[in-house]
Amino acid sequence: MLTEPQFSVIIASYNAERTIANCLESLKNQETDKRFEIIVIDSSTDDTAVIVEKRFPQVRLYRFSERKFCGDARNFGVSVATGKIIAFIDADCVASNNWVDNILAAHNSTHPVVGGAIANGNPDSIVGWAAYFCEFSRWMPNTPSAWMADVAGANMSYKRKVFRDVGRFIERTYCSDTDFHWRLEKIGHHPQFVHSILVFHHNIDTFSRFILHEFDHGKSFAQVRVNGKKFSKLRRLLYVTFFFLIPLKLLLEIGFRNFKNRIYGIHFLKSLPLQIPGLISWSFGECVGYIGGKRNANSS
Repeated sequence: MLTEPQFSVIIASYNAERTIANCLESLKNQETDKRFEIIVIDSSTDDTAVIVEKRFPQVRLYRFSERKFCGDARNFGVSVATGKIIAFIDADCVASNNWVDNILAAHNSTHPVVGGAIANGNPDSIVGWAAYFCEFSRWMPNTPSAWMADVAGANMSYKRKVFRDVGRFIERTYCSDTDFHWRLEKIGHHPQFVHSILVFHHNIDTFSRFILHEFDHGKSFAQVRVNGKKFSKLRRLLYVTFFFLIPLKLLLEIGFRNFKNRIYGIHFLKSLPLQIPGLISWSFGECVGYIGGKRNANSS
């Protein structure tokens, strides 16, 4: 009898019919001799689940009629996964061919959480480049491996015992992975970034969706931050008062990373006119989030 796989890959999918097949093909074609399971948690209203069922019968598919945010879906995935190492990749990502082996090699260490690099998966889109820099510049390829305060949910992995120590992801919101890593820090651990663990992320490629996405994420980030970092009313007021400085701060950080990294510099400059309204939209979202204050977190 075959033993249960020691490695589980969990994918939270929502209306991912354009990208899910490429994601699963990249996992199916991994250059590895290790057995691993693939779990898809789908709450789509499009044909994502149909594609998975027809083309990837080996995948463990769980369907939900109610929208599940990433944290909700990941919590369910962890509850049904069998692996001692649990990895997450987004439905709009393609894994490099040695992704599984590089994750397992990284977990031969004592690192409880390991994250990897994010490359741009749709480089022909100028909007895609703007979305990429606004969301993933901290984890560009060529970024040196190091301890980080946060790693991207699109490419992260955990030893199972971490969930016993830290608990579950908060639910019904974006930024649940960031909150999880803040709680990890409280018990004395930080995620380890390993640049050889690489995925290619397909970014938003329409301007209106990009702007709305940045606003929603900025708002969620502020609400999660108020709760996770225990922001006082005075601190919230200061952030609201000076929120107009947030886009400048973020843009300087993105520019500095590109200057150090020297891999996507020309694309950074070309997409700069689109990054600016995206970062402004994010800052307005943050402002609204700080005004609204704490959200009802659902974690354990």
